[in-house]
Amino acid sequence: MKRYSVLLVDDHRILMDGMNALIESSDLFSVKNMASSGTEAIELLKKYDYDILITDYEMPGLSGLELVKATKTIQPDAKIIVLSMHDDPSVIREILREGANGYILKKDTHRTLHVALKKVMEGKRFLSDDISEILIHAAEEDEEKGVLTSRETEILRLVAKEFNSRQIAEILFISERTVETHRKNILRKTGASNLVGLIKYAYANNLI
Repeated sequence: MKRYSVLLVDDHRILMDGMNALIESSDLFSVKNMASSGTEAIELLKKYDYDILITDYEMPGLSGLELVKATKTIQPDAKIIVLSMHDDPSVIREILREGANGYILKKDTHRTLHVALKKVMEGKRFLSDDISEILIHAAEEDEEKGVLTSRETEILRLVAKEFNSRQIAEILFISERTVETHRKNILRKTGASNLVGLIKYAYANNLI
């Protein structure tokens, strides 16, 4: 049976050794190399192929986010799991936007890491229960504050350029009805009543 190769990156040696032992206890995964910094990891990525990169977020020098970006350039097919103490929703969102396939907290159980490894190799995204709760709570808060989602911001920019709903639907490959729903939500969140109001909001918030 094939064992998927793992590159493990963390600047805390004790923690990295513990994760190494945990991963090696599986029949499906094997730690091919370990690195104590993002810079060292990039050198390894240039030399060897990996199925999975597991990295901390905060490290000296190159950050986990920068390593995720670099990995997607060097080995775009490699899966990425971020294992971190950071539970800031803005950090999590940015990591996921840049292509991470999984995000779990260091306090999560060993079983969570095993599940994460299997899920990402199945082509799925994995978030631990705590991370899912954090993102859901943050989304609810954003909704209450009237913060636009990334899709709503995208649509607002197109509306401000005077594209109609049909044209926006074609550009974004979504249905016209979905665009109309987003437009209603944008009007409600921004407090605008017409196109002029939306354009003013877009300019005021540096969206166009």
